[in-house]
Order: sequence, then C-alpha cells, then structure tokens
Amino acid sequence: MGFVAAILVFSVIILVHELGHFLAAKSVGIEVEELALGFGPRLVGVHRGGTWYSLRLFPLGGFVRMLGEEEDENNPSPNSFQNKTVLQRMLVIAAGPVMNFILALLLFIIIFGVIGVATAEQPKIAQLMENHAAQEAGLLPGDLVTHINSKPVGTWGEFVQIVRDSGGEPLEFVVERAGERLEITVIPRPNAEGIFAIGVFPEVKLQRLPILTSIRYGFRQTIHVTGAILVNLYQLVTRQLPADDITGPIGIFYYVGQAAKQGLFDVLFLAALISINLGLFNLLPIPALDGSKLVFLGFEAIRRRPVDPQKENLVHLVGFVLLISLMVLVMYRDIVRYFIK
Repeated sequence: MGFVAAILVFSVIILVHELGHFLAAKSVGIEVEELALGFGPRLVGVHRGGTWYSLRLFPLGGFVRMLGEEEDENNPSPNSFQNKTVLQRMLVIAAGPVMNFILALLLFIIIFGVIGVATAEQPKIAQLMENHAAQEAGLLPGDLVTHINSKPVGTWGEFVQIVRDSGGEPLEFVVERAGERLEITVIPRPNAEGIFAIGVFPEVKLQRLPILTSIRYGFRQTIHVTGAILVNLYQLVTRQLPADDITGPIGIFYYVGQAAKQGLFDVLFLAALISINLGLFNLLPIPALDGSKLVFLGFEAIRRRPVDPQKENLVHLVGFVLLISLMVLVMYRDIVRYFIK
C-alpha cells in the first residue's frame, strides 16, 4: 500500500509540473509533440491533436517535448518554440514550477477545509516522551490537568504557557485520573530550542475550517514552507546543514510510504512539501533545469539576440549528465540508508 501511495504521489506531482509547461505552450500556440510521464521506453501512448500522451517505463520524472525547443537551427514553423517571443517562452518554462506551488496550495486548502487541522482543547495528556520530566514525575496518558500551582487550567494553551514561563521551577500539578484527584510535582526542562517543556502531547481533534479561512491558511502555509525550504537551502550551501540530509526519489518513496501508514493527512501534507521542493529546485539556475533556461532567456532579452543554440544545448547536456550522476549517487545512498540496515 505504501509503495502504491508513493507511486501515485510522485506521479501526480510530476504530471502537474509537466502539465504546467504543456498548458502554457498550448496557450501561446506552440506545437507540443509529446507529453510524457516517466522516462525510458514508451509503455502506452495515445496520439491526439498532433501530440503523443505517453506513459514511459521509469516513473521518476516526465517531460514535455515542444517543436523546435532543442533544435540548433531555427524551425520555420510559426508554432515552433524558438519563434515565440522571449516573454512567451519564459512563461512556458516558468509554468511548470508555478503549477507545483499551485498544487501545494490546493493540497493545503484540502487539508484545512476537508480533512481538518489538529486542535487541542482541554489540557488532557495523550502521550508522553520517553525519559522526560512528565514520565519521570509519574504523569500518565489520560491524565486531565485541572490546576498548576493552585491556578485553574482550562485549556491546553494555558497549560503550555505556564510550563514555558516556569523557568525550570517545580510545578505542582493537580490531575484527574480514573475519577481520582492526584497531586504530582513536575520539574520542566529546556528543550533543544531553549523552551521549557515536560515532554507531553495533547489529546487532539480534527477540526474543519471554513472555506475562506482554509484558503487564507493555505496561502500562509505555502509561503511559510517555501521560506523554510529556502532557509534550509541557504544553510546547506553555507555548510550549516550537512549534505547527508539530502534525499532523492528513493528517500521520497520511503517517506511517502511511511506517511501512508499514518493516514491521508500525512500523505497530503508530505505531497505538498514535495511539490514545493520540486518547484523551488527547478527554479535554481542549474543547467538542464527550468531556472537555467530562464537565465538564458533573460540574457536573450537583455542582448536582444539569442545565445548560440549549440553552446546552450551543450551547457544543458553537461548539466543533465551531472544531475543524473548526482541522482544515482543520492539514490544509492538512500537505498543503503532506508533499505539496507
């Protein structure tokens, strides 16, 4: 089940990306020769309206092949990629990553509006962390915290705030357990971020949000995740994060499979994260990626003449070879990390 979910998630994200290029190309009158999901030999295909719609053997990518996109000489057809304006071609190239952001936004809206967000109302303990303050003090799952230091506690938010503001001083808990009233002393500890906590998780419920609120939260979450990924990318480049944290398609398959065991919420949330990652990655100015093609088109707009097609194709070819080599290396490391232990 996990493998099937991983295939579906990965395929949908790639298909949406390529569909962005496809729809943008069609909108400006570029002839699309093939829209393919996957690489390698064609398994099945349908030819409609001058375009092949194909499913290929290896489902780790996809592509849109447009008339004149990779030719060294100008194609005389007015429907050729090369014969469109710089702005039109930039629109076609950028549409793929943009669609990934749109997909993530839609997934977040579905999560907030259809599945619901986890909310904790009463200060009732559902789980405890191993070897942490709450467990060592004797708190148990199911305990309902009614007072801390003789102060009534009505919500989980109040409970968390009191613990954070404790400064590490002992707290006198009053809890209800199986109809009994117990007094337990707990000493909070600072976590990795320096915030005082006792190592407990609340009892949560899924609450669906109104559609307008879901849309607003969807935009907010998409922006937040994008910013967090950019920060991580900067830290990776500046070596503040180890390169070992990089994962590839095999690692993504593994994580989606694990998320599938937890439920639809986790699968959709992870799919949104992957979609944003793919969109950002493709916008990087790395040869063979959409970002590099946008850079070349930017040079063309500034110089008012295109870069030598042979030189540009050579740069993209070298970049493609390097990317494939990096992908093979990352995939090998993922196999060792997740499946050979």
